[in-house]
Amino acid sequence: MSRLTELLAQRAKTHADMVVLLNGPQTPDARNKTNAMLADIESLTGDIERIQRADIVTAQIEGRAAVPAGGSVVRGAVASKAQEYRAAFMDYLKNGEPGMRSAGNGGQGASPESLQLLREARKRIVDAKPEQRDQLAGTQSIVYTLGTQGGYFVPAGFVHDIDQATKYYADLLNTVRVITTKTGAVLPYPTSNDTDQAWHILGEGTEIQDQATNANYPTPGVLPTQDAGNVALGHVNFSAYKGSTGLIRVSLELLQDSDFDFEAFLAEQFATRLGRGYEAYFTNGNGSDMPTGILPAIAASGAVSVTASGSNAEDGSGSTGTNSIGYQDIINLIHGVDPTYRKKARFMFHDLTLAHLKTRLDKYGRPFWIPAAQVGQIDTLAGYPYVINQSFPQIAASATTIAFGDWSKFIVRKVKDLQVLRLDERFADFGEVAFVGFSRVDSNLVDAGTHPITTLVQHS
Repeated sequence: MSRLTELLAQRAKTHADMVVLLNGPQTPDARNKTNAMLADIESLTGDIERIQRADIVTAQIEGRAAVPAGGSVVRGAVASKAQEYRAAFMDYLKNGEPGMRSAGNGGQGASPESLQLLREARKRIVDAKPEQRDQLAGTQSIVYTLGTQGGYFVPAGFVHDIDQATKYYADLLNTVRVITTKTGAVLPYPTSNDTDQAWHILGEGTEIQDQATNANYPTPGVLPTQDAGNVALGHVNFSAYKGSTGLIRVSLELLQDSDFDFEAFLAEQFATRLGRGYEAYFTNGNGSDMPTGILPAIAASGAVSVTASGSNAEDGSGSTGTNSIGYQDIINLIHGVDPTYRKKARFMFHDLTLAHLKTRLDKYGRPFWIPAAQVGQIDTLAGYPYVINQSFPQIAASATTIAFGDWSKFIVRKVKDLQVLRLDERFADFGEVAFVGFSRVDSNLVDAGTHPITTLVQHS
């Protein structure tokens, strides 16, 4: 039995024991034992997530090309062109241009082989026709970026490492739909609402109408009997707002230390800052010179929120919709979304909201939260997966605490990928080199009036 399988089984058993306690008399001793079990579950969950993340990182590391201490790129049949380029790019980031005061290797900078490979790749794409440029970039697994020192290309693998790490903040980039465009021009994304139209019986020799509507359809027991008008079309515009990771300053000693995993360090720093910023803006951005976040977008869509009544019906504790969430609240939220969207739906909420829900049972003693018991399974809430988002409000009066629905209808637009610049001279007198990343993004909910995502709001 693997360690991961063992931890999953241990967590499942602890959760089952906790449910038994929750179904019994809530004495002080029972509450203390429940709290201790909940702490054990949280600790086990942390261990499980660390092992799962370590598996992802290990897979990424095994696919990297090596850069020897001298800085030359490892070539040969084993290393692919993409791996060669990635190694050359890291050589440049670590050692800089030859002759620069901040260059590594005693001022020698990146190896001639690395710089030549970078220049060849850049020239090939810069000299290409505009309609061929993105195709060439994709073929070489790189993305073009021009910086103050001429710039090179950011390897797709390096960007992938960053994207993977940013998902650990709020699993947004793996939850919502992400589209990447080759320019930052305003992108109109089409919408259509065809819900009042359906196939219907047409008499022989009857003319098809263009403007009639099925005003009473869909209504239970009512059949469509008329031709509907044209499809109601609309669009949502996506812009491209530029943001920065800020400067990441690295000492020459670290850059020159061959035992220092500079690539992992830089990827982690960029990912941490991007993850924090993306989570905040993609959740609460107001759409004015910034992305439109999840909560403002749902509010603007006209979706009717469910108002929490609280957990008193289950536990008789006197809790209200101001300070608790009941089973009926969760059911009302789920069924506030059309069945079409529930097929791919999941919850999103703050971690402390999850902590509250982990101790909730319905009136039949069944738990809201079910932990995964086997490898390959996921934790669920009322049968649906969920995403933790620390930018969501916590349980409080009038707070919007939970969102539920089809997250493929919330779109993040990215312009190409992260651009990384190395600033050689700015902090040279400190014996440091600075790195900065830029990205251009926007986000919004694509809702044609059918409200694929809705929210739970605590009582005022």
